[in-house]
Amino acid sequence: MSATAFVLAAGLGTRLRPLTLHTPKPLLPVAGRPMLDHTLEHLRRHGHEEVVVNAFWLADQVVDWARDKPGVTVIVEAPAILGTGGGLKHAAPHLAERFVVVNGDILSDIDLGALWAIDAPAVMALRPQATPVHTGVSLVDGVVRGIQNVVGTGDPALHFTGVHVLHRVALELVPPGEQCIIRTAYRALIPTGVVRGVVHAGRWTDIGTLDEYEAVRAGGG
Repeated sequence: MSATAFVLAAGLGTRLRPLTLHTPKPLLPVAGRPMLDHTLEHLRRHGHEEVVVNAFWLADQVVDWARDKPGVTVIVEAPAILGTGGGLKHAAPHLAERFVVVNGDILSDIDLGALWAIDAPAVMALRPQATPVHTGVSLVDGVVRGIQNVVGTGDPALHFTGVHVLHRVALELVPPGEQCIIRTAYRALIPTGVVRGVVHAGRWTDIGTLDEYEAVRAGGG
């Protein structure tokens, strides 16, 4: 069966060192369990039983984590990390015609069903931000019109959550050797008006730095 979900778990986790020197970032514990456990539960709640997880840094640990997880396939990238675009293209033979993409270091309660219900080549989950910390994304009547420093004009009041639904056609827009899905597929698709967006106002935590990780741990996850 083709997977309807892809989890990005290949990152080096450099901003979380020294914690990630011996443990891959997505396996760091939150509320006593690896982050990937929480990500997988989120996907399962929305009906995604077949899941692909990519791995690179300390990949053997991610492979071991998946051994008792039915429906989970780990794809190890080697000899080099492939990025979001390259990683998706590499995993394409295992993916369904449509699939949700989530980052393994993000914890949220984003309604994946709401994204899935929209028929479009790409559907992004966006989030309000009072301070422009993350790259701005403009949304007009449900259509994504721009991403700051990538294509069009971004809106600093919204940012991309790292959660989106893609159609396989989007992967055809990632040239060989390119690593970023945003700077390839999205740069090509957004001017055509086919990229949709859904604003998420609920829980979302990016665990990318030591401070962010400690804050999540202190709050019990």
